[in-house]
Amino acid sequence: MVGRTLSDIRARLEDLSVAVGPFRVVSAKTGDGPFPVTGLQFPDRAMAAEAATVASAYRRALRRYDPRVTVHDLVVTEATTLGATSPAPPRTVPEYCHAVVGALFETLSDRHGPVERTVMDAYLEAVERTSDRERLCLTMLERAAEALDAQLSTTEQASVLLATADRLPTRDGDEDPLADALQTLRTTGLLADYVLKSTPGGPGRRVLRVRLDGYRPSLSTDRCPVLPVVVELLRRTAVAPHITDATRTASGWAFRVTTTGDAPAAALSVAESTG
Repeated sequence: MVGRTLSDIRARLEDLSVAVGPFRVVSAKTGDGPFPVTGLQFPDRAMAAEAATVASAYRRALRRYDPRVTVHDLVVTEATTLGATSPAPPRTVPEYCHAVVGALFETLSDRHGPVERTVMDAYLEAVERTSDRERLCLTMLERAAEALDAQLSTTEQASVLLATADRLPTRDGDEDPLADALQTLRTTGLLADYVLKSTPGGPGRRVLRVRLDGYRPSLSTDRCPVLPVVVELLRRTAVAPHITDATRTASGWAFRVTTTGDAPAAALSVAESTG
């Protein structure tokens, strides 16, 4: 079962909803709101995005008991655009976190149910401690990175994160996919700024020193959740990076990223500080 109980998840959906609101969660295929979001309305896009993630987890839990439960791709829509099947690109931290974690949950449900349950349990516990929207969404993203790092091998993480990236709209990285990936994270508010600098690497390798200023996700002063960076790269290149030499800075984090060549995938979910 996802979360502590199905009742906990259903109660969370009720907390997110309002009597009258402009946003709905609907099936991208049918335009209807399937159970447990049938008839629910939400005050803003961020809360609706969170409800879509939670409702998807609820329906996956039901399918463990009854495989005949219909699979729905849940999307957020405004009342004035009901019937639209494509959600708008994430523009805020909550929207971005739930887009990524929602896609991750879909992947984990197929392959690694215990990891998914770990993340949902951590989220429901966080709900009891804070009502801050951004903090809750960041907690879900952080715990997802932590759970993958603790419970899956690097090879399994690479497979899961690539499948997660495939569930999100494809991005064109042009000539610099890493810069484009970080720009996306800056646009959504996940970081304030970034600096990239080429460093010497082995034959055929492209190695960049990355500095992230005001990077929001954090596990501790020694552990940086790099899952969003990796997912954004995989949306553009489909090649798992090699991340090393992570250090905490006064304004965020710095680490080395190898995106081409024969360097094996490393630190795909969490980068450990070496400084």
